[in-house]
Amino acid sequence: MDKDDLVQRLMVTFVGELEDHARALERDLLALEKSPAPDVKGELFASLFRTAHSLKGSARTVRVSLLETAGHHLEEIIGAARDGRLPVDAALFELLFATVDAIGEAGHRLRTNANLAGVRLDEVVRKLAMVMEPREETSPSAPVEPGAVARPAAEEWGGAVRVPAEKLDALLAQTGEMLIVRHRAEARSQAAAVLQDLMTTLHREWRRVEQHVAGLLKHDIGPEPHSTARNSVIQHRRLETTIQRNRDALSRFEGSFERLVADLGEDRRVIEQTVPPLDVEVRRTRMVPFSAACDGLERLVRDLTARGDRKIQFDIEGGEIELDRSIVEGLKDPLLHLVRNAVDHGIEPAAARRAAGKPELGRLTVAAALRGPRVEVTVSDDGQGLDTEAIRHQLRKRALAAPADDLDATQIIFLPGLSTSETVTSISGRGIGLDVVKTRLTSMRGTVDVSFKAGQGTKFTLVVPLTLTSIRVILVEASSQVYAIDTIGVHRVLRINADEILSIEGRRVLLIAGIPVPLATLSEALGFRGSAPLAGGGKIPVVVLAAGNRLAAFVVDDLQSEREVVVRALGPRLRHVKYVSGGTILPDGRIALILNASDLIQQALNLPAAASLPDAQANTPRSAKKRLLVADDSVTVRTLQKNILESAGYDVIAAVDGMEAWRLLSEKGADLVISDVEMPRMDGFSLTEAIRESKRFRELPVILVTAMESDADKARGLAAGADAYCLKSTFDQKDLLATIARLL
Repeated sequence: MDKDDLVQRLMVTFVGELEDHARALERDLLALEKSPAPDVKGELFASLFRTAHSLKGSARTVRVSLLETAGHHLEEIIGAARDGRLPVDAALFELLFATVDAIGEAGHRLRTNANLAGVRLDEVVRKLAMVMEPREETSPSAPVEPGAVARPAAEEWGGAVRVPAEKLDALLAQTGEMLIVRHRAEARSQAAAVLQDLMTTLHREWRRVEQHVAGLLKHDIGPEPHSTARNSVIQHRRLETTIQRNRDALSRFEGSFERLVADLGEDRRVIEQTVPPLDVEVRRTRMVPFSAACDGLERLVRDLTARGDRKIQFDIEGGEIELDRSIVEGLKDPLLHLVRNAVDHGIEPAAARRAAGKPELGRLTVAAALRGPRVEVTVSDDGQGLDTEAIRHQLRKRALAAPADDLDATQIIFLPGLSTSETVTSISGRGIGLDVVKTRLTSMRGTVDVSFKAGQGTKFTLVVPLTLTSIRVILVEASSQVYAIDTIGVHRVLRINADEILSIEGRRVLLIAGIPVPLATLSEALGFRGSAPLAGGGKIPVVVLAAGNRLAAFVVDDLQSEREVVVRALGPRLRHVKYVSGGTILPDGRIALILNASDLIQQALNLPAAASLPDAQANTPRSAKKRLLVADDSVTVRTLQKNILESAGYDVIAAVDGMEAWRLLSEKGADLVISDVEMPRMDGFSLTEAIRESKRFRELPVILVTAMESDADKARGLAAGADAYCLKSTFDQKDLLATIARLL
């Protein structure tokens, strides 16, 4: 191999090494700019000098003179600053950071096999040379023996080998295929064991047949056969011989099959002992620290606040947590947009913070934490929080419905093109950042959620799996199809009785830890018609999904199993299929689509009330003259409800408060009670509790119709024993009549 070929091969390694040098320079410069203690400052200068020296030597090896010269000038400048011969001021830091950027640009050009003509590094090198003028004439590098190639010292490698990411991806894909083989081997072994049991049963039955035939033959020929029966005796002996031959063949077959089952079991054990550890080791080669996803964020905050009126302390927590390389790469853009938005929209200028009684120094934190099989990444600031009125204003400008609830309004910020900034700046205001965040998280089968406190700050929570290639899923069945749901989005799995399903505002809900959670069937959420009714005999299988702070429960036809599966991409034509983030091949050859929990939850929240009540009957009562008791202290509301119910064919009696309602119920009875909550003498909660404590009326259906809209009030009403909870602010007589029809 000649020297030119060697240099070309070394160039591949050099480009990757150059990225490491640029990151190291930027990291140490950022730390040095914060004016650390003298001992720490000395360590940073030493680290910067070593990096510049390594850059110079590596560039000389592959004959990139421009980068070699840049490394030489950096050595001189850092050495002079370390020794106090050069002032370390803001202008010097600006030049050094510009050098880091120029080195990164040059590395990108080299990676794409482009030459360095006209790159920014040319101009930067001239500025670096001017810093030390006049300076001693020094050789840019030590002489190298002819034909020799400078190599890093052995200890610098640390036993590490650079492997292209594409090779790691291909290797991981192959181990994924081996995981499928592992599951198939397990299935084949189990099937063989079932056949072995069947063979044993068949052999046992064959012995019974032998005994029965032997008895028949003995009875037929007798103990001393006559000569006239000689032919019959010969046939009987032939039959005995055939039975004996089949018995021996069956025994040999059973023995061979037993050995085959044992061999299959042994092969399965070997696969079980080999494939999982191999998969773990391959994954470990792809693991990189979370801090790699944060590369450039500290520099970004520094540059955005350098000339502005904001002062921000930026911290990264959990940087040592290791994630799959693909997850780290996927998180870079979302974190970039969220940090940029926090600086521009979140943290106020110093003067505004002083006026609000807050410290001038704002805080911005990016943190990662392991949560079982997932990683939770938060981007939080102590700024002004989200401007929900500005969000609603933007929605109205786009002729979109503006939700009244602040929690719903916060989810709108992920719409494409939505921005609350009135002007476009170099920082933000183009309305694309949060859409990018949502899209990227969805592509990684992750979720993003936002919470805030007005005047106190905002927190974005990103939840992603540890890897994208294989995941742990729960297999469920809906409308005769098998679907996979990533356990990262599963809050809990349970089986419920029909009477545990409650109603609020005409919608099905479950109480989960005292909080009403919307309930729908998975079939209707996916858009299938004719889904099975929720009511019925037996336990109902339910999967409760979570995305951030949002929960939704889904009734499925069957809960099958939990297993690890290999994720397959859907391809470009099916990439944007709604509610689906990928697919997998099951051991029996079937294909299961992997559902996106966040999209399903949003769909469940958007379903109309009628759609979430598939077993509700028409708005006509089951009995024309069922008696209903209405309790409300408002004469207007009481009269309205009485007219609606009487028009629907019910017999209605009315009470002005809970006390009168209890008296009328005791005297006249009723088939159902509709009550307000806030009433004099006895409120709706107390009335409901009294009904439930009564032996006579404990099974009586109760509907609370009230203006109290908080989750705590809803939970209190349902805990008191109410069967349904309707809000006056969204009162719909169709929903009320449908609820009454279902309860009666």
